[in-house]
Amino acid sequence: MRTKLARWTMTGVALALAWAPDAARACDACMGGKDPNLRPAVNGAIFFMLGMVAMMATGVGLFMRYLAKRESMPLPPHAELGLTNHV
Repeated sequence: MRTKLARWTMTGVALALAWAPDAARACDACMGGKDPNLRPAVNGAIFFMLGMVAMMATGVGLFMRYLAKRESMPLPPHAELGLTNHV
C-alpha cells in the first residue's frame, strides 16, 4: 500500500515538473542576470563555501588521524600502574 502511494506521489511530482518547466529554472542571479558584476560575486561565494567545506573536512580528518595515532601509542608509566590486576 505504501509503495503504491509513494510511486503515485513521485509520478505526480514528475508530471507536475514536466508540465511547468519554467518553475524548475534557476533565478537571474544564477543564470547571469542583467548585472555583469553579479556573476563573479556569485562564483566567489560558491568557491568560498566549497573552500570552507573542504577546510572543515580536512580538520575532521586530521583530528581522526590524531586520535588513531594517539590510540596506538603505549601508555605512560604512571598510567600503567593503575591498570595492574590485583588478585
